[in-house]
Amino acid sequence: MRESQRCDDFELDAASAQQCEAQHDPNFEDGVVVHEAAVMRARDGTRLVMDIYFPAHQGIKAAGRFPVLLERTPYNRKLPRFVGFGRAAAQRGYVFIVQDVRGRFDSSGHFHMMTNIPTEGDDGWDTVEWIKQQDWYDGRLGTVGGSFSAANQQALALLKPYGLRAQVLRDGGNNYYQRMFRYHGAYNLGVTLAWALDHGSQGHEAMADPSIAEALKEMGRSLDKWLGSKPLRRGQTPLSLAPAYEDVFFSMMEKTDDEPYWHNPTVRLEGRWDEYPKDVAILLISGWFAHHANANLEKLNELGKRSQRSVQLLMGPWVHHPGMGEITVAGEAEFGIEAARFGPVTKLWLDWLDRQMGPSPVADAREETALRYFLMGTGDGHRTEQGRIFHGGEWHSSKVWPPTHVKPVAWYLQPDKGLTTRLPSETNAYSTYEFDPEHPFPTIGATSQQSENYPAFILPGPHDQVCRPDFFACRGQSGPLSERTDVLVFQTAALDQPIEVTGPLSVRLWVSSSAADTDFTARLIDVYPPSDQWPEGYALLLSEGILRMRYRDRQAKGELIEPGKIYEIEIEINPTSNLFKTGHRIRLDISSSSFPGYDINPNTGEPLGRHTHTVPATQAIFHDHARPSQIVLFQSIHQ
Repeated sequence: MRESQRCDDFELDAASAQQCEAQHDPNFEDGVVVHEAAVMRARDGTRLVMDIYFPAHQGIKAAGRFPVLLERTPYNRKLPRFVGFGRAAAQRGYVFIVQDVRGRFDSSGHFHMMTNIPTEGDDGWDTVEWIKQQDWYDGRLGTVGGSFSAANQQALALLKPYGLRAQVLRDGGNNYYQRMFRYHGAYNLGVTLAWALDHGSQGHEAMADPSIAEALKEMGRSLDKWLGSKPLRRGQTPLSLAPAYEDVFFSMMEKTDDEPYWHNPTVRLEGRWDEYPKDVAILLISGWFAHHANANLEKLNELGKRSQRSVQLLMGPWVHHPGMGEITVAGEAEFGIEAARFGPVTKLWLDWLDRQMGPSPVADAREETALRYFLMGTGDGHRTEQGRIFHGGEWHSSKVWPPTHVKPVAWYLQPDKGLTTRLPSETNAYSTYEFDPEHPFPTIGATSQQSENYPAFILPGPHDQVCRPDFFACRGQSGPLSERTDVLVFQTAALDQPIEVTGPLSVRLWVSSSAADTDFTARLIDVYPPSDQWPEGYALLLSEGILRMRYRDRQAKGELIEPGKIYEIEIEINPTSNLFKTGHRIRLDISSSSFPGYDINPNTGEPLGRHTHTVPATQAIFHDHARPSQIVLFQSIHQ
């Protein structure tokens, strides 16, 4: 491969692009020419740096005009996955542009996660305006990317840029206040702290001073020394060495009410459905253990009923990960080669884009199947060579969500800790437990993304609900979580026939607390019976959720509760599609923390993120005829 071309001394309008190309040999391989470090300027003068992949023939950039695919990323445009996609896209006849967003890597400016002004939508608009000036652009535009890059695509689409025909949105959210950085009032500590440390160690300060990067990585390796029941403070951690990333972490922790900070269009698509362009085809990709499963199902419904083009969702057994579409494992579960049926990722994306906007597009292609989803749980549960449980599964399709073959069924919490479809007949029945913030209930598996730098911090995806002494949140303890005194476990008898559950999940509880504020958590678990390979059985986490009581009923402003008063609440947990097989049990665990996935509620009612002490709370869950606490499962009507 030849010396890479660099064009960062140029404002690449059409004339300067030609000048740059004339003065430098292009970087090419396999029919691809790459113009590296090309520069454009946003409306406020900020330099935005990008690599541009062109179709080529025998090392020479192909003549003519081409459709353009754009990805704007904070994750470093030089990552192998961007390079690989760029080469594959150019070989298919696209120009692919991958750009470092403002404040990241080679781009100048200030970076504040998803809340920059100018917004990510504004920077995207300026990038599209620059693309429109180029003599190699044929007027057809597609945008691609996952996570942050999905959110900034959505912000751009709201501005209705000319030429936008298709978007690939991998696991982006629609309301990052309710279901991401915060989750129904609780702070998503596991995601946000790992994010701040990871990306702070790649920020401009760390790039200029490697000791800053090392200090942040060392903090990540010793989180057990930093995290406890007291909140972290500004200026008192190594994050202060990377001020922009420290400010993101603490702003999201301290801004607990639903204030304007959380209404930036990059953060919140919800409520803007009618503003989304109706002539853009959309491919959504998410997973049952991903950050944005609920959000993507909502986007499927809301955008699908408004759009004149295809809106599709691929929902697999995946965590939030760039490999969604081709990976077969999540957490401690193996789902089999069937889970990767639609991969590899690059081929999946480009095949769909070809149908919607490619060099030989299907005019106004509208896919018949709106939803392809993976029904988990058809496996035999054997232990794989890697030590995972083989949960298995198979693909299904539907034109609507939830599918028409399921209906909601209430499963009631019983005084004997059973879980049945029988409405309790008892009166004044309740169960209690003590929640001590100094000894929080741990997160063992979560809808989170594993940080490669800090493997002991969060355990993403489905896991056996057993504490392991090497995980710091277990504090040296081992054994089933069901044996702890700060959790209530409700479960069915061993099933005498399989039950398919496919749909949204909600847990409706009648609760009281001795505290002025507290949390309630819920986890849905598929309990395998004991076997030769799993002598103690296996309690596989499928979904979890949390609710901070001062934000019950999706209140925009926190309101403390009255100690001892009974409240009816609903805990939203991630949707699922799972086959509970004969002999298995359906289990629901209720507690009041999930640490370090979420921050610990001190129970004091003090300002969140600034509390000075903690107090234990006595929690009560009511399960009688007048207050029938329940989990609602969408079950197949064919069973």
